[in-house]
Amino acid sequence: MIMEANLKLAADAFERVPKDIAQSQALVRPSLTYWKDAWRRLKKNKVAMVCLVFIGLIAVIAIAGPIAFPNYRANNLEKTFAEPDSVNWFGTDDLGRDQFARVLRGGRVSLFIGVTVSLISLTIGIIYGGLSGYLGGWVDDLMMRIVDILITIPDMVILILLLVVLDPGIGTLILAMSVTGWTGMARLVRGQVLQIKEADFVLVSKVLGAGTFRIITRHLVPNAIGIIIVRLMMSIPGVIFSEAFLSYIGLGVRVPEASWGNLAEAGAQQFPNHLYMFFIPAAFIMFTMLAFNLFGDGLRDALDPKMRK
Repeated sequence: MIMEANLKLAADAFERVPKDIAQSQALVRPSLTYWKDAWRRLKKNKVAMVCLVFIGLIAVIAIAGPIAFPNYRANNLEKTFAEPDSVNWFGTDDLGRDQFARVLRGGRVSLFIGVTVSLISLTIGIIYGGLSGYLGGWVDDLMMRIVDILITIPDMVILILLLVVLDPGIGTLILAMSVTGWTGMARLVRGQVLQIKEADFVLVSKVLGAGTFRIITRHLVPNAIGIIIVRLMMSIPGVIFSEAFLSYIGLGVRVPEASWGNLAEAGAQQFPNHLYMFFIPAAFIMFTMLAFNLFGDGLRDALDPKMRK
């Protein structure tokens, strides 16, 4: 009886909540596009943002540095092997050339080669892999067997053979590194296209009469652009290291032109008497590669839809 009495509450004990259509339809979280949401998540990754700032700083230094210090080839035989000081921040080499100016010039050359080779490999890989995955059948089998054959040949062997046959120079180095650099991107794009090409929006485009080129460029590649960008960012440090290695062994950029690779090689010849000549360009190579790799990891997490919260 007591419980029944407690359940019988007066009608005036309740207050009717009025309907508020505007409030019920208000968005608790603002609508974000895919790229805005990716940027929001990328900004939360402190390591990736620090690496992005470092990459931007290196790019600005590589572009503006040689303009501010154009005499990177100037000799001063009265001041050879000078230790780093307030005048020559990174010291001088065996010909009295300012190492600071040469490191800045070497950064421009190394970054230019890294970005150019990666963009060429990206373009070839997207076209080749996109066509292979979209056409399918025997065309896909034939195109992928060509890629498999190229992958089985060590890249460094092909690079060394081309650099030995062709005249040395930055253009030759870019050409040689682009010959096989696109194979990994082609396989990646092909795999993404095989997953996307059976989607409903692709079938609708076919029904409406869209051609192969339009479907690949307007539908397939844009839907795989996230993983393509990540692969591009991860390939740049590999190219920089390959250029540094080839220049180190004398097959890449030749003196008097400067790159981080041949600067490290010149420093190794003076090791351990003049440690600054080796460790300064080596540090630039190491930290630049580390920044690109860490930023690529953060970018991969930001562009992954599964990481969205």
